[in-house]
Amino acid sequence: MHTELKIFTVLLLAVLLLSGCELYGKVGGEDTNVQGALPDLLRGEWVYTPPGSAIPSERYVIDNTTIQYGYGGGESDTDYKGNIRFVSNYSNTSGVIIIEYIEGERPTYSKYNGNSFFAIYYRNLGSTMVQLANAINLSDSSAPDTVTLDEAIEKFTRLKIGNYVDWGVVNPQKRVQQ
Repeated sequence: MHTELKIFTVLLLAVLLLSGCELYGKVGGEDTNVQGALPDLLRGEWVYTPPGSAIPSERYVIDNTTIQYGYGGGESDTDYKGNIRFVSNYSNTSGVIIIEYIEGERPTYSKYNGNSFFAIYYRNLGSTMVQLANAINLSDSSAPDTVTLDEAIEKFTRLKIGNYVDWGVVNPQKRVQQ
């Protein structure tokens, strides 16, 4: 009887481990980004509106070729806009999008480095909600943007998410428009 329980426990742990790997990619896989397509579900307008507020404090507008991001409220706020240059899907619900800033639509905040390529990670993608997170250097809150696309592809990988995103503080965004 104890042997059967031990076997069941080991099998259950293996299933849990393997199912938990969907968010992080293949078990034993290398930490490299693989070119993919922008998920259809990700296209649209996504907002986070704080409880008790009528005005969104964060907005992502994603179409086939660009991402526009605004923070601070209102529909006209744009902190940056970029052309989508690379997508790597770690699973059906998670991945990274690398953009090239559009000239004149670059961030103006003080911790922006002035480089051209930037990453937005996503996870828990569903038809009505997703978690989208701009990559930041968690040690000093600066933008970890890069000069070239190749540098960005190498830098913003699945196993390096923890260097740039604290999912515990990322509010889920709701779809307001597709």
